Amino acid sequence: MKRIIILIIVIQSIGSQLYAQSDLPISKQNLTGVWQINSPRVGNGYAECFSFFGDGTFVFQYDPSDDTRGIIKLKGKYRLDKGGLYLTILSRVERVGGKILTGAGGTDEYLFVFDNDKIKQVNEIAPKELDPLIISKVNMANNKIDLLINNRHYYKISKDPNTVKNQ
Repeated sequence: MKRIIILIIVIQSIGSQLYAQSDLPISKQNLTGVWQINSPRVGNGYAECFSFFGDGTFVFQYDPSDDTRGIIKLKGKYRLDKGGLYLTILSRVERVGGKILTGAGGTDEYLFVFDNDKIKQVNEIAPKELDPLIISKVNMANNKIDLLINNRHYYKISKDPNTVKNQ
């Protein structure tokens, strides 16, 4: 009985690895747009999200409500190949300077916030393609698309990658 269970686990593991290495079930055309983590709805602003453009460029925006995060956005180029989403970071937008204060109770989501910080774009020195992110599942149903990128759930919330402002 134990051997059967172990055999099933091994087969499932090999199957999921083969699936992740197979051709992508999503095209560049379907990837183009804005993909938000964990929710297909936009509340009072976007959560962490990717904007993929048809020209092979992207912007990754961290959750903008986190006011103590140093890096705000990553910008670069992408390519799709055999189960992988390959990214090359060309620049980042970050907060510099300022000081950390206690967040205002009831209005700030986090306990601490930056005050008097500056926003600065920093170009990457000698950018290199990163190890791939794995797109392991794509669901296209009811005119909606969602997918798993490295086991994190993203929902397509717009076909227009320019929807997220100040990119």
